[in-house]
This record gives sequence, structure tokens and C-alpha cells, in this order.
Amino acid sequence: MSNIPDSLHPATWLPLLTTRYMGRGDNLVPEEATSTNTLLKEMAIAGAPAGSLCLSETQTAGKGRLGRSWHSPAGQGLWLSVLLRPCIRPEDAPLVTLCAALAMARAVEETTGLDARIKWPNDLVLCGKKLCGILLEIGFAANGIDYIIVGTGLNVGCSAYPTELAHQATSIQDHMAPPPRREILARYLSALEEIITRLEQDGFAALAEEYRTRSCTLGSLVKVSGSVEFTGVAEAIDENGALLVRDEQGNLRRVLAGDVSVRGVMGYV
Repeated sequence: MSNIPDSLHPATWLPLLTTRYMGRGDNLVPEEATSTNTLLKEMAIAGAPAGSLCLSETQTAGKGRLGRSWHSPAGQGLWLSVLLRPCIRPEDAPLVTLCAALAMARAVEETTGLDARIKWPNDLVLCGKKLCGILLEIGFAANGIDYIIVGTGLNVGCSAYPTELAHQATSIQDHMAPPPRREILARYLSALEEIITRLEQDGFAALAEEYRTRSCTLGSLVKVSGSVEFTGVAEAIDENGALLVRDEQGNLRRVLAGDVSVRGVMGYV
């Protein structure tokens, strides 16, 4: 399918934003990028300010979590990375991925009315299929966090994902005529700015309840994979962002990292 029509090229979207600093730094908007995360990481190391971003029409080597690749065809989605330099403890850096998922869930709902849900920690799903993925890359300095790159891939057009993944992936256009991508971008950056500010000031506890209400993980049977593997029922998300799972032996286990599959979501049965 051809590119989703936007009345303006992505390079001209940024002056339309109303955020205080998101999208107002040293921005890079190439027509094609290997990976927006890779390019923005280079900018971060070179000293780009917080709020800088890299936004591309297509990626030739888009990154997903756990070393996976991310399909990024031209004009079919929002393929972008945002540079943050948050005032938070190094051990709290992974919370930013939950915050980014929350920001994109808000943006999708506000621009489309669609009820995108969060699969812990940071995937957005719609009708049980993956709509958006988020990848964090963190750089540390001697005194704490130097930078956090928040990479986001949102499927907007129905050609955003390979046909062989149709059983577990979806796009906005699969459900409705999508709004201009620049509108989604503007809402996402605005929400991300507000949410990161709250994280800095009040911690994840101030965001946890909204995150829980948007979760598709809680109350579901899940399979946890990684350094340990087990199945159980996801019962809660605590104020530090950890997933609490009641395993088959009745033990409540705290999950901080790993790959979590949710029954009925993204092909897991």
C-alpha cells in the first residue's frame, strides 16, 4: 500500500509541536535511517540536549527488544527515538520504558479513540495484537544517568508489518482510517513530557494506577522467560513497576525483567 497521506513531510512536523522541550533540541529527520536509536545515541554521546529526537520515514535496521529486528516500511508508521536526560536514580531508569508505553497509549486513545492496552512492560496491543514496540538504550556516567534513548515503533498503516505476522501484529489502519501521523506524534511527545516530569518529581507511584488501568497483563495467565522460566497469573504491578505473578505453586514472584507472554495476546495460547 502507498504511504499514508500526511499534508506535511515529517521534517516540517516539529515546529507544530507545543511541548516545552520534546522535539525542540538537535533534531534529525532523515528520509531513511539504519536505526533512529543508533543515530540518536550518537547525538546523545556528542552532547545533544534532552528533548532531541530522530524521526525517519523508514528504517533499514530497526531495533526491537531482546535483539529482535523491527520492520519499518516507508510512511507506514511512526519510527522515532527521543533523547531524555532525566533526573532519576540509575536503578529507576527501566521505569522510563513503562512511562513511554503509557504516553503512547494516551496518544493513540486521544487521536483515534482506540483502546490500546499495555502488555507489561512496554508493548502496546490492540485486540490482542501488537501495535507498538518500545526500546530503551541507557548510557551511564560516573554520577548517574547520562542519557536514555526511547525508541518507538507504532504501526499506523496496514502495511506496517509483514503479512506473516498478521496473526500477532496489527495497525491503526486495520481498525479505522488513521489520523495524520503528526497528530499522534504531537500527542505522544506532549504526554511523554508530562509523564517523565511526574516520574522525576513523584516517582512511578504517581503513575502506577493509570498504568494498571491500561494493562492487558493483570489477571491473565502469563509465561515468564529469561534467567528463570515459570507460568502463573499476573496479580499486580507494584509502585516500582515490577510485575507480581502468582506461580503454579502458589508463590508470589516479583518480575523485574525478562520476556512475558500473556495468554490470548500476540499469538500466545
